[in-house]
Amino acid sequence: MNTPAMQFHYQARPLYLHKGSAQKLDLDATRRLRIERKDLPERRIPLHHVSRIVCSSTLDISSRALMACMQHGIPLAIVNSDGSTLGWCLGARRKETSMRQLLTHALDDPNWPTHYESWLEQQTLAIAVQALLLCGVPATAAARHNPRTALCNAHFQKHHQACAHHVNALALLAQHELAALLAQEVSEPQLLAWHRPGLNLLADLGQLLSLHAHTDLHHAPLLPTPDQLTPWAIRHYERHTAHWQQRIGQLMYGFEQFLRTHWL
Repeated sequence: MNTPAMQFHYQARPLYLHKGSAQKLDLDATRRLRIERKDLPERRIPLHHVSRIVCSSTLDISSRALMACMQHGIPLAIVNSDGSTLGWCLGARRKETSMRQLLTHALDDPNWPTHYESWLEQQTLAIAVQALLLCGVPATAAARHNPRTALCNAHFQKHHQACAHHVNALALLAQHELAALLAQEVSEPQLLAWHRPGLNLLADLGQLLSLHAHTDLHHAPLLPTPDQLTPWAIRHYERHTAHWQQRIGQLMYGFEQFLRTHWL
């Protein structure tokens, strides 16, 4: 019969080494993390007790410790003295740090709406400004406030026709690819659209991607007639598939880093 002690599972916890006396992170002969501290006894921590590490850029990290963290899927964040992130070392992915698990933790947090709305607003502005510049539209305050209107006006001036349907046709193909990749990565569709009232990550992230469609459309040499819209969109998307894969990859990476920043 299992006793409560036998049923206990240790929950890995973050290890913070960016403040305080830590001077060196190493690995001992039993493959425990060894932390040398100024004027204090060293600490030794089993790898499976650590979920992630946050350390300062001045910490001396041995190659053995770094490789062990990568092999065990322990993410390591290096921060500057002002607390800003200098870089990540993610290593092998662990189940508990997959996007599915990160998203589960995030959506259960009461602070999710505040963090997410702020991130989404920043991403929208960044991609919008990029699209405005690539389409030769001055990034005025009005254009940044309503980038889609400014971009559609620029398309009309260049192509002498309304282009909303063309943008939507291209964006829809990108959104389908994004949805497939997110569903594969998360493996629980309800996390993407129904976990919270009003939540639809596929729609939100798809709208971010749709801003890139303006860039492709603006530089298209010739627009199709309405009856040829769908075949044209497919051909155009396939010709520029490398660009779209890069855009989708950057968006998914940015979203995962957002989750890791707040809920890893």
